[in-house]
Amino acid sequence: MPYNSFDQSSGIGLTSNGEKLKSNRRHLWKIVLVALVLIVAGGASVYFFVIKNKPQNANVVTDDQSNDNPSSSSNSTSPSQNSTDPNNGQNLFDDSHAPNNYTPPIDQPFPYGKQAIRGVNLGGWLVLEPFITPSLFTTPGVIDEWTLCASLGPTKAKDVMDNHYSTFYTEDDFKQIASYGLNFVRIPVGYWAVDIVAGEPYVPDLSWTYLLKGINWARKYGLRVLLDLHAVPGSQNGWNHSGKQGTIDWLSGPDGPANAQRSLLIIQKLATFFSDPKYMHVVPFFGALNEPRINFGGLQQNAVQNWYLQAYKTIRNTNVTEDWRPWIVFHDGFVGFNTWTGLKGLDRVILDTHSYIAFDPNLSKLPPTSQIVFPCAKWGPLLQTANQVVPFAITGEWSVSTNDCATFLNGVDGKPSYEGSCPTCTCTGALDYKNYSAQTKDFMKQFFLAQVDAFEMGGGWFFWTWKTENHVNPTWDYQLGVEQGWIPQDLQNRQVTCAGLKAQYPDAFASLA
Repeated sequence: MPYNSFDQSSGIGLTSNGEKLKSNRRHLWKIVLVALVLIVAGGASVYFFVIKNKPQNANVVTDDQSNDNPSSSSNSTSPSQNSTDPNNGQNLFDDSHAPNNYTPPIDQPFPYGKQAIRGVNLGGWLVLEPFITPSLFTTPGVIDEWTLCASLGPTKAKDVMDNHYSTFYTEDDFKQIASYGLNFVRIPVGYWAVDIVAGEPYVPDLSWTYLLKGINWARKYGLRVLLDLHAVPGSQNGWNHSGKQGTIDWLSGPDGPANAQRSLLIIQKLATFFSDPKYMHVVPFFGALNEPRINFGGLQQNAVQNWYLQAYKTIRNTNVTEDWRPWIVFHDGFVGFNTWTGLKGLDRVILDTHSYIAFDPNLSKLPPTSQIVFPCAKWGPLLQTANQVVPFAITGEWSVSTNDCATFLNGVDGKPSYEGSCPTCTCTGALDYKNYSAQTKDFMKQFFLAQVDAFEMGGGWFFWTWKTENHVNPTWDYQLGVEQGWIPQDLQNRQVTCAGLKAQYPDAFASLA
């Protein structure tokens, strides 16, 4: 009621009502003041506890899943069920996809040792190789990724590498790989994706971003991933695909012990990151080290085996959940399976071998029929013996090349050893796939299928590589092989088998035995 509505004819009444009104007004202001204090305090609390302390990347999901790098964060939190691709609304971490109707979806167990791994390497992408992308190695003195980045300088190197990463492999490649009846990809990655120290010219972090993109694309099309640490500090083999061509300074060499220890820390970072539930199913294979060149540059097998055991413990001890026990892949170091008895009994460990005719001058000069049956007569039986040491072995690299004529295959400054090594040994026409004869294509198809059948006597295979720049080196190019017909798209119903070849070419088998 408004104050001026009170009856002013009675002095007593006015005094009593006025005192009550004043008292009520005083209480009202107290109530309002307390309410204001509570509102301000509550707002401050909300700001401090909810907004100010909110993780900077909380609930922010991009098409590369995460920009977190294991060098700065373990990223071990579980993915949000609402994590979606803003472009199409799909769950980025949906593991329910399968590449074909005979391979289980990613979120279901894969029958390793019973069903063959059939994969391709994504070579030359996150670890450069001159023979895969020759156009990046035309500057004098540039022979590997180290010298390329050093010659360009940090700013230009980042631009060049970003352009390469974003164009050489795209989502369409993963879609096509799945459509060709394959079920795995092997992704080589260099240590500089997660760890760089002063004096190393590599572009930091950038390849990590694209690695996560690649894993996400693989998941989308039902492809499982073998993550392969392809290059470690100091170089484990002195070849250009270790990042730095030259000497070995890993385990052996002046900084070898320190570089070997640093490599274990890098493995720890990777293992911790990929034990996250977002990745544990799509990345079931962890390749601890690619091609240590044993018996070269002072690198000894016993030292490598001891390092393997340390890597094994490092990976197993960084698990954040008992659900993630990846298959750990160790390369045979070019000394065969049966010499690795020190790995016997380790949990979910397999050996990887790389089988090429192209680098052996004697095999390169065999008659075509002998080259076709060689994988069945030699490599397949050896793969079967691996189960004396480990559950099974895989062939992580191979091709349909029978010589080393490919451009830059032996390095930017290297020359083919095949050229002129015999009266009929020539590289002329070796790369001109548009003019391959029907006979040449038929040979390549038989050679491809013989290797597939032999390698599936073990746990399976990864062809090297999915593609080369503009198909410059055709016998190393899976994509081109399917397009041109010497690699069949249907890998389930094969017309060439080792049993059939043995019956067809008994003399060739006998000569190799």
